[in-house]
Amino acid sequence: MSQTSDLPPAVVNALIRRERLALVGRLLRGLVHNFSGALQTVRLPLDLLELQVMRGGDMDLKAKMGSLQQGVSRLNDELNMLAGMSQQIYRQATEVLDLCGLAREQLTFWRADMFFKHEAQVDSQLPPNAQKVEASYADIALALNLLMANALESLHQNGKSSLRLEFVDRGGQVGLRIIDEGPGPSPQMAPRMFEPFTGDKGPGHEGLGLFLAREVLNRWQGQLLWAENPPGAFELLLPRAAG
Repeated sequence: MSQTSDLPPAVVNALIRRERLALVGRLLRGLVHNFSGALQTVRLPLDLLELQVMRGGDMDLKAKMGSLQQGVSRLNDELNMLAGMSQQIYRQATEVLDLCGLAREQLTFWRADMFFKHEAQVDSQLPPNAQKVEASYADIALALNLLMANALESLHQNGKSSLRLEFVDRGGQVGLRIIDEGPGPSPQMAPRMFEPFTGDKGPGHEGLGLFLAREVLNRWQGQLLWAENPPGAFELLLPRAAG
């Protein structure tokens, strides 16, 4: 399985830019849903207070404050998530990254995905002080999110729910292992899974996720490997940061 592509670099870069926006768009749909729920938490007690005033009753503001504060807190959480999602695509300069911290942050963003939020059972085994790497936050976040999307789609299609993230140390490289309980690529698909425009997920899937994840990791001398055992396991690996 070659780590290079026959596609022109300009085409690959255009696909990567498009995929960044597509992933943000996917999570924004969930954020809109979450905003709606948070607004309802605020609006309901306000509507009840308005009804009391219209009927000439006393404004029982104290009894409604708890619900109002809860709703405002939820709105604040969603706004912070939206701000974090919008800022990460601009972090393209080289920086020292804590892979586990990056993964924890990205997992909070995935709470905006309805399948992740309501059905996936996620076990994240990420130590607090893991070895760091040097790369672009935007690139590594994209690679991780493409693997997350691949895993969640596999779980959804196969009626499964278990997803696990682990930190891995391979000596000169460190990284993240993403494991889902799906069947993994078919024997026919496995030799070509990192090639562009290949895939076995059916209509609506262009077969670019694993290819683009590997491409952005190549920029940083990283690797994307299929672990094979278990079949739904992939490893995102990068060189250790100097020092």
